[in-house]
Amino acid sequence: MLATPELSPEQRYQYKLSFALRLTRSYGTEFQDFFSTIMERSHSADFIRVRAFGSLGDKGCDGYLQTSGRVFQCYGKMADAAVNVTTLVAKINDDFALAGKHLLTIMKEWHFGHNLVNGLPTEAVLALEALKTANPKHTIGLIGPARLEEYALALSPDNLLELLGPAATAEDTKNLNMTEVGALMDNVISAIGTGPSSAEDVKPVPVDKLKFNKLPEHWCALIRGGIQNARYVADYVKQHHDPEAGSKIAAAFNQRYRIMRLEGLDPGTIMDRLYEGVTGIGSVTAQRQVAAHALLAHLFESCDIFEREPEKADQ
Repeated sequence: MLATPELSPEQRYQYKLSFALRLTRSYGTEFQDFFSTIMERSHSADFIRVRAFGSLGDKGCDGYLQTSGRVFQCYGKMADAAVNVTTLVAKINDDFALAGKHLLTIMKEWHFGHNLVNGLPTEAVLALEALKTANPKHTIGLIGPARLEEYALALSPDNLLELLGPAATAEDTKNLNMTEVGALMDNVISAIGTGPSSAEDVKPVPVDKLKFNKLPEHWCALIRGGIQNARYVADYVKQHHDPEAGSKIAAAFNQRYRIMRLEGLDPGTIMDRLYEGVTGIGSVTAQRQVAAHALLAHLFESCDIFEREPEKADQ
């Protein structure tokens, strides 16, 4: 088991979110760099970052762990491009063959790392299992997003800060900065078209709404933390200089939510994108994180985003 650093639950939930956002925006060689940075911080000098040099290539190796003889090869999906299964399977087989040919004297293990957050195709799994069967003297491993997250969250707080930026604590949540809330709201309003708003009826949120919508554990925790500040957001909205500010923001987020739901995105990904749409891309301050949690909790609580249980919708 990997060691667990001294993080508060609130920080750990925020870092799970920050990791997911960083991973989903790490494409191609950027994913390889992200992967290697995590490994360097996990294993220190034992891990060697490897890069292809011109026509020499990388010999099927993107990183090497010296004490265990473990070779790493990365596959970073490009942006929103569809995964070509044939190309992916060919990469697995070709890269292992290259490593076996050029690194035979030092390679004891070969591990394939990827950023496919929705999972590997069956054909890739079969290819890896076939390699295990055909190469019993070598350990063949897989490092997907969940395993890479384990490595990241096992880093020291200082390393996590450098890798993913700050993470709000419970104390930060108690000190909601209304200036940040106002800035986030103004950013959202400025991005909304000038057409009429169409806020729907606002009904009290059922207590089991989080469970019903099947949000990931970290998002359930972040929303619960934000709810303690949601009333301050509601008061701010009521006092906003634009009397339609609340209805504009509610309509905008409801529309964003509906579009992503129609795209078939899972609840966690929808929340990730709504959050990033509020904070902007990249690491943000703890104050901004708390403000974003509060704003999203306010919208969640008022049922402007996500669903009420059908049998309880009219209660």
